[in-house]
Order: sequence, then structure tokens, then C-alpha cells
Amino acid sequence: MSHVVILNGPAGVGKTTVARTLAGKLPGTINVSGDTLLTFSPRDVRNYLGPGSTYHAGAALVRSYIEMRAPRVLFEYVFSRRQNIETFCRGLRPDTPVYVFTIWAPFEMVEQREATRPGRERLGPRVLDTYQTLQHNLGELGHVIHNTGPLDDTIAAIADIIATGEVTPAGSFAPARSNA
Repeated sequence: MSHVVILNGPAGVGKTTVARTLAGKLPGTINVSGDTLLTFSPRDVRNYLGPGSTYHAGAALVRSYIEMRAPRVLFEYVFSRRQNIETFCRGLRPDTPVYVFTIWAPFEMVEQREATRPGRERLGPRVLDTYQTLQHNLGELGHVIHNTGPLDDTIAAIADIIATGEVTPAGSFAPARSNA
């Protein structure tokens, strides 16, 4: 059955590298980057589309690939709060299986990696702010995978969880909204 794999984590933790490597090892995987979706939007997109527009657009694209019967779709982006995951999952069919992984490393490692990412604008103090928010909410952000050793270890940890089928339906992350 088709499923969605969310790769979450702070800038510089290695989400893009993990996503590319994982997609290369799992045949038929579609790899979508939230950062790439941002390139379609004006800098002031929030003024026009409201907060969370990348989560909405990402979910719409992911849902399209799932409906085309892609075996799995990876979506890598920053989900600093459970509400971000809920916003994304509301755009999927409620029965869509979703794996949520938060890639994690010590701040010093994340800061150093973020500062040396080629072709990317430096995020400066936003790296620490995002890291601290994620750290505060780690217990609500799926499986925490430490990305401090060899890349193959990180990929193996994710692949092992996917192989066990320890999945959550999108509807569990996206409770119905109350009109009250």
C-alpha cells in the first residue's frame, strides 16, 4: 500500500541528504522537498495564502502522487510543532499511512552543517530558534532518529521502522475540526 514518509528536523540536520539517499534505496519513491516548494512562492506568501501554505501545497502534491499509486512519497521539511503535521495530514486522505521521522543531532553539529550548506542562504539565529522549538516538541514529532554517525546507520534506522509497518493513518494526525 502507498504511504507517506515525513522527514522532519532543523535546517542543517541532514534531511535532504537522508531523503535523497533513502529515495535512492527504495524503488519507486517520490522525493518532495518543502524548500523546493518555497521557490514557487513569493517571499510574502503568508500575506496572500496565510500561514502553513507550504504544508497545504506539499500535502496536495503528495496526495496527487499517492493517488497515482506511487509506492511511497517522502516529504522533507521543518515541522516544528505537531500542528504543522496536522495541517499537512489534513490535505491527505484520512486512511493514508504516514510515517513521521524527526532527524536529530546536537545543536553544535546542526549549526556547523547549516553554515556550510552549499548554495543555501544562511538562516542565522533562526537555526537556534527552530532547533529549540523542535527540541521542546520532540515527544510529539514521530520517531526521533539521531543523525550523528554514518549516513547508512540513519537510513537503516528509518528503513527498519518502515519495514515493521509501524505506521499512523493521516486521520490520526488530522482530527476533525470542531464548528463549536
